[in-house]
Order: sequence, then structure tokens, then C-alpha cells
Amino acid sequence: MNVQKLLSLAVALIVGALVFALWPGEKPTPESEVRALIATGVGAAEKRDVSTLVDLLSADFRGPSGSTRDEVKSLLVGQLFRNGNEMVVLNPQLSVTVLSPVKATFAGVFVFARGRDVNWQQPGDGVTRYDIDGTVEKRADGWRVTEAQWHRP
Repeated sequence: MNVQKLLSLAVALIVGALVFALWPGEKPTPESEVRALIATGVGAAEKRDVSTLVDLLSADFRGPSGSTRDEVKSLLVGQLFRNGNEMVVLNPQLSVTVLSPVKATFAGVFVFARGRDVNWQQPGDGVTRYDIDGTVEKRADGWRVTEAQWHRP
């Protein structure tokens, strides 16, 4: 094989690899985007990253009894930093219902455990479970939680 054929083959392989690498993948569905938003929140809570958690809430967010985004931020700071133990956040159950391409609801179980060695299925010291129902909307800056209700069973 001569040099020109080898060079042509190399260029063809490089072009093919670039086309394959840059080929658009499947567009994410609203459901997968909402699930990714929730997963980001779970990861941020485990890291005690209040800033990221608050960024997931819309500016016009409404919580229980009409609580605002700033009131939720204060609640999060109190809950996430009340002791120095390692924080583990579990989301064993999550359902997402897409209402339109820009609006969805979710319902999930979120368990906050102070350490990895606790039994999250047993209530007690170091384990808090919240059932959270919420609405999310796609805004100019992405999906945001616009309202939520939570309670401790």
C-alpha cells in the first residue's frame, strides 16, 4: 500500500470518528430531565450544598403555607448543618408525571441519614424521612421546582 492510500485511509478514519463523536444523541425527554433535576438535588443535599439546592427552586417558588424560596433556604441550612456527621441522602421512590413539554409533577420519598451505618427503613435517631410532592416547570434557565409540599410520615 502506498503512502497516498494510507494517508487517505487515515483521513477517512478520522472523519468517520469525528462524525460518530459529534453525531447528536437522543434528545432527553422531559421526564429524564426532571429526574436529573431531582438527582442533582439529592447529590447537593448529601454534600450540604445549599446554594445548588436553592438554585433548583424558581424565583417564584411556593412551599407549604406559602413559604418562599428564602424561607426554604433558611430551613435547609438548619436541617443540613445541625450536626457534623456524614450526611447520606436516599431517594428510594420517585414518580414523575409529565403534564406538558414544559410542566411536570413529581412525588418521592427522601431519606436523610446521619451516617452510612443507619437503617433508613427504621425511624429513629439520625434518620428523617420526607415525602415530597412538587411541580416543576421548564424556564429559560432550565427545569425549576415551582412549588412543593412535604411531610414526615
